[in-house]
Amino acid sequence: MTTETISFQISQDLLAALKVGSLELTQNLRLLAAITYFQEKKLSLGKAAELAGINRLEFMDVLAAKGIIIFDYDESVLKREIQGISQL
Repeated sequence: MTTETISFQISQDLLAALKVGSLELTQNLRLLAAITYFQEKKLSLGKAAELAGINRLEFMDVLAAKGIIIFDYDESVLKREIQGISQL
C-alpha cells in the first residue's frame, strides 16, 4: 500500500491556545476527519478507523462515547429483521 503525506502550517500560538502538541493535534484531526467522513457515509467503519489510526473496535468505542449511531437501519428493514427473529 502506498501512502501520501499531508501537512500544513500551524502557529505555536494556536497550539498553545489548544494546549496540545503537534503530535496530539495530528491524532485529534485524524480522528475528527474519520468521524466526519463516517457520518457523511463517505467512509466505511473499517476505513474510517484506518484513517483515525485505530482498530475498528476502538473506533466503535469512540463513536459510542460521542453518541454517534454506528448502525443506521431503515425502520422497515429493522421491522423485518425483528419479525424474522421472532419466527425463529
